[in-house]
This record gives sequence, C-alpha cells and structure tokens, in this order.
Amino acid sequence: METVDPLMPEIARLLAAKERRRRHLAALPFPHKVRLVIQMQQMAAPILRALGRSFRLWDIDAGSPPTQR
Repeated sequence: METVDPLMPEIARLLAAKERRRRHLAALPFPHKVRLVIQMQQMAAPILRALGRSFRLWDIDAGSPPTQR
C-alpha cells in the first residue's frame, strides 16, 4: 500500500532552489544587502500607503555605488 505523492519531487526542487537563493544572498557584501532591503521597502510602500500604515523609507541613494570605510 505504498503511495507516492506526485508533489514530492516538485517540493524537493523548490526547497533546493530556496536553499541556493539563501546561500547566494548570505554571500553578498553588506552594501548590496542594504540595497536589496531598500528595494523591498520601495515595493512595499504603495501597499502600506493603501492600507493607511505609517512607515519611513531609508534615506539612502540606492543608485549610488556603496562606499566602504
């Protein structure tokens, strides 16, 4: 009575892709991670505004190259 879930290979593939993405993001330099956070804030801003939520975008020029000190 062994049944094979047809979704298991797809789930395994998705989990492996998710793990690869996590490792890639973890390896990025800190300034690039900050840029990604700013991009996510910009994507979320219209949704938060529509919900009447209060928020503040980081005031960092995401287009300029990062400086390391």
